[in-house]
Amino acid sequence: MNRTLEERRQEWVLFGSAVFACLGLAWLLVALPPMQETNAWTIDFVAYRDAALRLVDGGSPYSPRSLAGPFLPFGSDLYLYPPTMALAFTPVARMALGEGAVVWYLLHVGSLALAAALMPVRAHIRLLALGLASLSLSVLMDSMNGNVSTMLLLPAAAAWRWLDRPAGSVAMALAISVRTTFGLFLVWQALRRAWRPLLWTITVGAVLVLVTLPMLGVEAYRDYLTMLRHVSVAGEIRSSDLAATALHLGLSASSAWMANILGWAIAVGAVVLSLRRDREVGFMVTLGASLLTAPLMWEHYLTLVMLTGAFLASRGRPWGMGLLVLTWLPRETLSFVAIAATLLPFLARDAEDVTTSAARSHLSAPSQDRATT
Repeated sequence: MNRTLEERRQEWVLFGSAVFACLGLAWLLVALPPMQETNAWTIDFVAYRDAALRLVDGGSPYSPRSLAGPFLPFGSDLYLYPPTMALAFTPVARMALGEGAVVWYLLHVGSLALAAALMPVRAHIRLLALGLASLSLSVLMDSMNGNVSTMLLLPAAAAWRWLDRPAGSVAMALAISVRTTFGLFLVWQALRRAWRPLLWTITVGAVLVLVTLPMLGVEAYRDYLTMLRHVSVAGEIRSSDLAATALHLGLSASSAWMANILGWAIAVGAVVLSLRRDREVGFMVTLGASLLTAPLMWEHYLTLVMLTGAFLASRGRPWGMGLLVLTWLPRETLSFVAIAATLLPFLARDAEDVTTSAARSHLSAPSQDRATT
């Protein structure tokens, strides 16, 4: 039986997408040597490594200056994450600095590929998203600095794939244990009255704390809270959130804080409004809202838009992939990309409409093919 025109087209699309994804991953590997020559190489990796080594030596993972009093959240000596991440980083920290940095970089590449593979969308969308993400500034910056944003794509993709199932809740609990702004998903689950997934997420988080408590001690968690109280964003803010955008435009500090409040209002309003749509739309809206509610948002946080772009493409909005291209915009405008990642999921077609459209296309393909022969 001859293949239909539509089947042949889909095969070529899949083949082209696979080639593009392979080129993207190859680019990340080729870019490794020149990245090692830049001043930004391993800035965040060193902070994680030092925190883990301080913990191994029996001290606090947090630097003395972050515990002594107010500090600006800049500098390679600062560790700003929960203590559980410092504990998990210990195996890499024990390696030599150069070797550990390369291993950490390769783990970024592997996490990116696995996250793409886990996304519950068609194969060609996964591959296209992987290729675009590999070329995005957010992934490149994150991998070069040695931050953890690309790594967080993996539990986020798993939470999406197994949404409202125990495996998804476990993945989300792990993500929250690294970046607490993901805790917004707990609010979203409560608003949806998704009590079982909420209970799973909270329980796994509590177990994670209890299991690590003998190794970390209560003092590490106290130091974490102390560090958070001491974080100051007074003066010039060099991140990519709305407050930083306001300051760049020459507005006053009070106006900058009002801009942050606006970001929170957009985030909360979008999450509440998403309750009117299906749970996947709500998940993506909450994912974007977690960027807007972050006290500081850096360029590499936008690695998350790989999931948003793939979701939009799977719901009949292929232009959503453009979010990954927008990560190349100037730092001062990236807060608007975060707003777009929060609001654009509302434009996704309903899942039932996409399924119906695909079925009609499949049924009509044979007649179209015969008409061309």
